[in-house]
Amino acid sequence: MAAPHRLALGFVAAVLLLWAGLFGWTLQRAALPPEASGRVVAVYPFGWDTLAVTAAATQTEARLVRQTWLPNAVEVASDEAGFAARLRDSGAIAVYRAQPFTLFTLAGCTGLPPVFPSLRRFG
Repeated sequence: MAAPHRLALGFVAAVLLLWAGLFGWTLQRAALPPEASGRVVAVYPFGWDTLAVTAAATQTEARLVRQTWLPNAVEVASDEAGFAARLRDSGAIAVYRAQPFTLFTLAGCTGLPPVFPSLRRFG
């Protein structure tokens, strides 16, 4: 393989690693604390089917809001404190606030608070 190709492949690999790291950090920061309640999206381990996910989530006495396009994620709701912790106890690997949830809206809307709240946005 020629040197320019190795350089290009190295650059692509570096960009992908940086993106994956930032995406993982964003997901970790967006996860809800254990005491959270309300309308949430619970993500269960990959390989769980829709039936297993729904059964695990409803064991927490949650109200099923809707299924998602991911078979291992479900949108549920409960107003009782500690709801996120109960979902994690039922097997969920992550719990996020339910928002328009299209893989964090690909345009950068993550539900996280603004990094620089003092800056005004145009538009």
